[in-house]
Amino acid sequence: MIELRDYQKKAVRELKQKMIDMLNDSEDRQKLIFKAPTGAGKTVMVSTLLDELTRDLPMNGQCRYSRVAWVWIAPNKLHQQSYRSMRNFFSERRSLRPVMFDECDHVDGLHPGDVLFLNWESINKDNAVMIRDNEQNRTLYELIRKTKIEQHLPVVVIIDEEHMFAGRNAKKSEMVLQAIQPHIELRVSATPVTQSYHAVLVKRQDVINEEMIKKGIELNPNVKSSKEQSELTVNQRLLNKALEKRKELAEAYKEYGINPLLLIQLPNDSSESMSSKDKTIAEEMQAYLEQVCDISVANGRLAVWLSKDKSPNLQNITQPDDISEVLLFKQAIALGWDCPRASVLLIFRELQSMTFTTQTVGRILRMPEQHFYKNDILNYGYVYTDLSADMINIVGDDMNYVSTLYANRKKDLPNITLRSYYTDKHGATRNRLGSQFRSIFYKTMEREWEQNPLLLFSVEDFFEDDGETEDADEAKKKEADMDAKIKLNRYNAKRHGVQTDVSRILVAIPKDTPLTGDSGIVEITDKARLALNASELQNLFTLFCRKNVGGFSKFDSTPVLQGAIESALEEYLQVFSMDVPKVVLYHQNRPRFEELIRKALVTYEATLKKNAKEVSMEYQQSVWQVPETRLYNAAMVRTTEGEIFNHALYPYFEQITASRPEQEFARWLDDKMEYVEWWYKNGDEGKQHFAVPYTDSGSRKRCFYVDFIVRLKSGTICLFDTKTKGSDADAPEKNNALLDYISSYQATGKKIVGGVLIKDEGTSNWYYPGGVIENTDNIDGWSALHLETL
Repeated sequence: MIELRDYQKKAVRELKQKMIDMLNDSEDRQKLIFKAPTGAGKTVMVSTLLDELTRDLPMNGQCRYSRVAWVWIAPNKLHQQSYRSMRNFFSERRSLRPVMFDECDHVDGLHPGDVLFLNWESINKDNAVMIRDNEQNRTLYELIRKTKIEQHLPVVVIIDEEHMFAGRNAKKSEMVLQAIQPHIELRVSATPVTQSYHAVLVKRQDVINEEMIKKGIELNPNVKSSKEQSELTVNQRLLNKALEKRKELAEAYKEYGINPLLLIQLPNDSSESMSSKDKTIAEEMQAYLEQVCDISVANGRLAVWLSKDKSPNLQNITQPDDISEVLLFKQAIALGWDCPRASVLLIFRELQSMTFTTQTVGRILRMPEQHFYKNDILNYGYVYTDLSADMINIVGDDMNYVSTLYANRKKDLPNITLRSYYTDKHGATRNRLGSQFRSIFYKTMEREWEQNPLLLFSVEDFFEDDGETEDADEAKKKEADMDAKIKLNRYNAKRHGVQTDVSRILVAIPKDTPLTGDSGIVEITDKARLALNASELQNLFTLFCRKNVGGFSKFDSTPVLQGAIESALEEYLQVFSMDVPKVVLYHQNRPRFEELIRKALVTYEATLKKNAKEVSMEYQQSVWQVPETRLYNAAMVRTTEGEIFNHALYPYFEQITASRPEQEFARWLDDKMEYVEWWYKNGDEGKQHFAVPYTDSGSRKRCFYVDFIVRLKSGTICLFDTKTKGSDADAPEKNNALLDYISSYQATGKKIVGGVLIKDEGTSNWYYPGGVIENTDNIDGWSALHLETL
């Protein structure tokens, strides 16, 4: 049996007491958050919690339940790892019985102490076998039903790596939880996204004090500046540094029988597929390792873990003395992978990225033998990266998942059905830069930088002239004129802040920077500067163009922009293709080029609109109801637990950009529970949200997304949109269109009212027009909103 560390015992005690309190609460789907850093032993702590509760509840007089059934859900194949871990941890005890779906008792349901291990991918898809009806009635939902009804057991769901629940399939995963209706959801992660009053936190320093994880991380240690161009790329030079550090650690680890591992992570860690940049770097790294360092898959010193390329030596790579020295991998593939001998990390990031993830950095934080060593270099992790930024942001996990929050429709909510509208566009032009862009870029450069076209050759220069040769003096004069024009153009460019005599480009990367691995901003105070070679400059120039094509298709438009810049610099400034990347990427020039491109794009867009066929807008009709689940961008909302109680969805997430009238009316509504059945804050774009058609003051067809949809206990439906006096030029058009919409419903006998809504600051009453209006500057004659009369 594993002996728990002090912080682990404390966390288990806190979790245990909170869970007992929550079991005594009659409410379902209570959320308990467990946050602990990578390497703290979350699986061990949660397994111990389950074990102790299963053994203690029958003798606990404080809890109304004496038995519990457990369901453990994890992403990808992590549930298999947790399943094996629990079987190993508690093999001597019989209180917990880890089971897979096929091992369950499908006749009677889960038994006390059963821990059913599932992965999201097997249950959150429409055709998932476990939730699809079948002749044997062997489905997850039937198993849960029998557990609750026939075994009389409350179900507790453990959501492992909870931050990944808020992903691409979050809505379907949420529907699964709604179907299961667990009594408690224990959400476990180093970077949880769900918020709850019930939470247990393990501090990183407590884990360090117990010597379970390293003291910290050093970023780019001992990287020296080099202002001369090298035959080696920056990637290769950083690889050499990482290999040197691994070799240094190997000498120090030798007496302990540990062979430290260098991890090389490809830049695009947000998906399993390989981008062109991934492939380029993977090929570069493998070729350099094999040809220069004698590290290859063939001799066992290199391991590869990519989506379509997995080397045969991965099976034993986590063993402390495995012969592999380097692992090339992508984060999305290696989820949940633990390898305590991993000590050095080489990360390649996208251009101008400033983020690492806690999951990435956490891979080199574990101590191989869960104690510190006398040689202190073994008590730190080491990260090398080409990231160039003044600050580094250690964030949660960016593995093709966004920080998403979700709210659920309240149980048994009396829903409504409304007609809603959205628009389709027809006749729009293709979204890419075309052949016209080059001439527009030229004209923009002439105007903004005072450039004059250079006529390098006349037509006659390409033909014989009856054997006559050009007079030498005339030729010299032409050459002098050309030189003068070039000098003038370069002089004018310099006056506008553009240098053309750039000899090299240096990339500044952090060096000797300490990191902890916790989320947060780290300011970079010391940097090393390395000169980029020609191939690196060309790649960066392509990425620069890709980033600056505005809203146009990056795939189609990047080469068009790149060609326009190259030809313009040659034709106006005599800067040729090999030197173009240096000039464009030079730190003083770069913002000037970005502004020049932006202005050219504005002109190009105006030209497209002028030449394009008129885009017709057609309204499409749909049916709107309060949604069962709604997703919110965590970065754009704030939670209102303890403030808002009567919103149709729970919890209520308020947009951080919500206007003052929106905030005030939401709270005004929430205080009127004696009259309001529920209220709903609508979204402001997209066909999933409620909208009515209107024509704006510019005669354009639009959709009006009404702020608030309210169902009163009297049965009346209210549709109100909050404003301040004169704040919206289109407010009259919106109000009058909404009035027409309401009238169509009233004609069928339905009770429905609404309009724009303005608060009178003098009386604090809300007023709506109740009829057609021409402006919102004056609310005299408007009706005060009294819900009790509607």
